Amino acid sequence: MESSVRAAMPRGASAYCDVSGVLACDRQAEELLRSFWGDVHDGAPMPAELRGLAEGAQSGPPGVRRALTMERPGERLRIEVTAVGRGRTHLHLWRERMLAALQSAPPATVEGAGIEPPHVSDNLTQREREVALLVADGLRSREVAERLGIAAQTVKSHLKTIFDKLGVRNRVELARRLGA
Repeated sequence: MESSVRAAMPRGASAYCDVSGVLACDRQAEELLRSFWGDVHDGAPMPAELRGLAEGAQSGPPGVRRALTMERPGERLRIEVTAVGRGRTHLHLWRERMLAALQSAPPATVEGAGIEPPHVSDNLTQREREVALLVADGLRSREVAERLGIAAQTVKSHLKTIFDKLGVRNRVELARRLGA
């Protein structure tokens, strides 16, 4: 049984922060962050929870992701943080709506503190999941590449692997599969 349904709102957004803890984010990321921290905007200092997460990512080995899940009635915000070098940290954000009947479970604030239900994309790597969600939101390969800081050809390579793993043939089928 699946306990959450993906929102029709922006499925994923990206933000960055530097060593000083100042956020650089687009409008989608601002909207997602403001739903839990009202005073967050582009150029503002990161909230304490996110700062600790970013510092943890910076202190660990390169490429290791740290995750935080915030919940409130009706929705869940998942934040995954990765150190990308030179003190910069990448934040990838997802909002999920939750079914009313399943909201009575106690919220898990840190990934791993509670058992998460399986998602369609669980057999994908983290980078494949990021690419899949952005493509499912309608972004072109070039736009995905710019947002994630990778080459467009790398996005296309990830898409081929994603299509094979999920048994879909094109971007439309991918969007339908992830929206289920």
